[in-house]
Amino acid sequence: MTTTNLRLAEETIDASEARVTEDFIAFLEAASARRQPTGPVRRFNQGRAAGCVQAQFTVPDTLAPEHRVGLFKTPRTYDAWIRFANASSQSDREKDVRGMAIRLSEVPGENLTPGETRQDFVLNSHPVMVAANAGDFLELMKAMEAGGLQQARYFLAHPRSALIGLQARQQPTSHLDISYWSTTPYLFGAGRAVKYIARPCTPPKTTRPERITETYLTDSLRTRLRQADACFDFMIQLQTDPRRMPIEDATVEWKEREAPYHAVARIRIPQQAVGEADLGLRCEETAFNPWHSLVEHRPLGGMNRARRDIYHAMAEFRRQRRAQAPTD
Repeated sequence: MTTTNLRLAEETIDASEARVTEDFIAFLEAASARRQPTGPVRRFNQGRAAGCVQAQFTVPDTLAPEHRVGLFKTPRTYDAWIRFANASSQSDREKDVRGMAIRLSEVPGENLTPGETRQDFVLNSHPVMVAANAGDFLELMKAMEAGGLQQARYFLAHPRSALIGLQARQQPTSHLDISYWSTTPYLFGAGRAVKYIARPCTPPKTTRPERITETYLTDSLRTRLRQADACFDFMIQLQTDPRRMPIEDATVEWKEREAPYHAVARIRIPQQAVGEADLGLRCEETAFNPWHSLVEHRPLGGMNRARRDIYHAMAEFRRQRRAQAPTD
């Protein structure tokens, strides 16, 4: 099937996807074991959290009828848990992609994961991914893990990925001052696809410190929420053209001028103490998965299909390693 006769929200499934996903899981488990041969294992991606916060996710009663779908059908406020993190670096000194993972609790309706009542959203601070699909992303991860000439050869052979990677790396004033994108598409009821965006609902309020430290983003998050609330508008952009806004290529941005942003919820992060011991433990142990989702918002595209099994397998891998770790 060519892209010229694709319909909105339509997926194209490659016959090699299952094998690629198995290879991806095997690579991540082996690489994680090499990095941390004993004790608990950090997430391979977004391993260093700036902090986790409690929040409220409010669906208003003013949505347009066409936006009242699934989670957004009924006005309601959900308890939320949000994890802010670096994509790959273990120090805030480094420019990096930043992540925002959101979990809503006690969400009624049919969930894609049997027995689940949670809705997860996994967002990044750049509107596209550095690789188009799971196979390309696995190739990139292997090159990055090998480093040196292999990494250089990969980017020479994939100049678009190199450019995206360069553009995506940033050093923001705060996790609370920047926007985040789902980068991958999701169903929005029958026959419609969206991408998600979380955008600060107030202008940036944080000043860049004179000296960038290894923990400046954690320090900024802690200081800001000790003084005041923070908020984000949670938004969608509807796919309007299956060719210019592909489902299966995560490197293509859906331009706002062609797919306007529509606010469908408000995230409020109240004043709180960030980094307390019990919350820090929960922050590390929480496993987000975009397949913790209502059926109306099913993840779309090969990258998301691979995530379903990869995220579950790696959460179980980390759980087993925690259980095997010696206790004092």
